[in-house]
Amino acid sequence: IRMKGKTIVLLMIFSFIAAFSGCAGSKTYLMDVKYIPEKKAPPTSKIVGICPCEDARNEKGDETIGVRHRSGKNVDFLNVKEVSLSGSVTQAVKDYFAEKGFGVTDCKGWDKSAEGLDRLPEDLSLVIGGKIDSFMVEAKSGIMITNIQYTVKIEALIGQIGERKVVIRTVESSPKDKKMGFDPDKVKAKLNSTLTEVIQKLFK
Repeated sequence: IRMKGKTIVLLMIFSFIAAFSGCAGSKTYLMDVKYIPEKKAPPTSKIVGICPCEDARNEKGDETIGVRHRSGKNVDFLNVKEVSLSGSVTQAVKDYFAEKGFGVTDCKGWDKSAEGLDRLPEDLSLVIGGKIDSFMVEAKSGIMITNIQYTVKIEALIGQIGERKVVIRTVESSPKDKKMGFDPDKVKAKLNSTLTEVIQKLFK
């Protein structure tokens, strides 16, 4: 009986806190968007040129990557911690290839065509371009439970220098989650694991 009473009291306290936070003003959470490394491969002689990843999302603002709807009318925002999402995803792609043992360099002179490969430095093995079609977290918080929808969709253009051809791939991942309360650190971890999964599938 005592345990049951304590449980009821805790639920009441939690509900009060949740209700109070729902009345508070909007918050902005900063997300450190990055690739999650696994096991670094030995270095190779291959060099990959990475072009900036275009942000082609419909959402307004380069920095906004998510919203949290609280019980009530207030909305919190999830913003990328760095300057832009484009820069963060471009760096994540660089980190992936560095982990695979490639030499990594910036490449801004590719027009995304097979013919354009002839104008690139001869020491490159690959050149990578692409765009972010979707990168979004949408969370809906009730009194106790938060339902979260993640969506990451990226298109990659892989220029194979030796073969003089361009391969286009698109990968999307849209996991859902349900949590007690709202923990921005756990949201960030899930978002980054989703981004990592998408990048690995794009370039496997």
